[in-house]
Amino acid sequence: MIISTEVNARAGLLGNPSDIYGGKVISFIIENFSTRVRIWESPQLAIHLNPEHDRTEFADLDDLLASVRRHGYYGMQRVLFAACCRFATYCHERGISLRKANFSIDYDTNIPRQSGLGGSSAVIIAVLRALIRFYRLASSAIPPSELADLALSVETQELEIAAGPQDRVVQAYGGLTYMDFSGSQGKYERLDSALLPRFGLAHVTEKHLGSQESGQVHAPLRRRWDRGDPEVKRAMREMARCAELGVQALRTRNAAELGRLMHRNYDLRRRLFGEGGLERHNIRLVDIARAAGFSAKLPGSGGAALVLLDDGGSEEALAQNYEAEGYVYSPIRAR
Repeated sequence: MIISTEVNARAGLLGNPSDIYGGKVISFIIENFSTRVRIWESPQLAIHLNPEHDRTEFADLDDLLASVRRHGYYGMQRVLFAACCRFATYCHERGISLRKANFSIDYDTNIPRQSGLGGSSAVIIAVLRALIRFYRLASSAIPPSELADLALSVETQELEIAAGPQDRVVQAYGGLTYMDFSGSQGKYERLDSALLPRFGLAHVTEKHLGSQESGQVHAPLRRRWDRGDPEVKRAMREMARCAELGVQALRTRNAAELGRLMHRNYDLRRRLFGEGGLERHNIRLVDIARAAGFSAKLPGSGGAALVLLDDGGSEEALAQNYEAEGYVYSPIRAR
């Protein structure tokens, strides 16, 4: 029997990236994009790499270069290995007995790479959920909050990648979630997804991509935080405040206030991250929306813009403006 799991992309609505720094965020699920994992019993344990995302054969050197720019040097191989290893360690540490059986596992994903939409965390959580089902653990054995912590530890402990809890929490809870990381332990509130207004998403294409991962994007900022940089400290407090106010804006369906908070969140982030490298695309993605009268911000570490459609002009014109500059635009199904 083949077991299948699916985890969707996510968008940071407000507060990001303060989740890495004891802040507060609101995130939701994007149903348009997802990762699917399949697992089945087999004589030997086998991890099957994706023929598109983890290629080892190429037409020529230019083809190799294009693949590395799109998928990085390791693709998802190390993520798959780390997720399986961390799951085994977690079970051993907690005395969870696993049945004696080997498995084969594979995955596929259509989450745009380097778009800041939680692509790697989606793979990790889908793998963990598949392993939980394969080993016939009770669904209550690893509740959503603990699953999110386990998924985060795959990257921070196994792979030593700078990452925040936001992606894993909203993907573990499966919908619009308000997260407060200001205390010693995160507090999570699952909000009614019906409160969400309409959104669009614009993102970069393969020709825009480098090989930089989200952990590399955040590393310089983390060093500034660790040094006690007052500008970083102040910005994170203000971003967290955007999320606090955003909960009320959602509950009162105040699109104008939500748009204002999105602008504020983005402006704070832009001052911290500068305007070099991939940031020029991040800035352009948001500027196109603003020029058309829409509120917009980055939903993650970069490579995409989240556009609030309920407070702007013509969505058709907006899409044409993005496409004219080589970006991809689509309305999204938010949950």
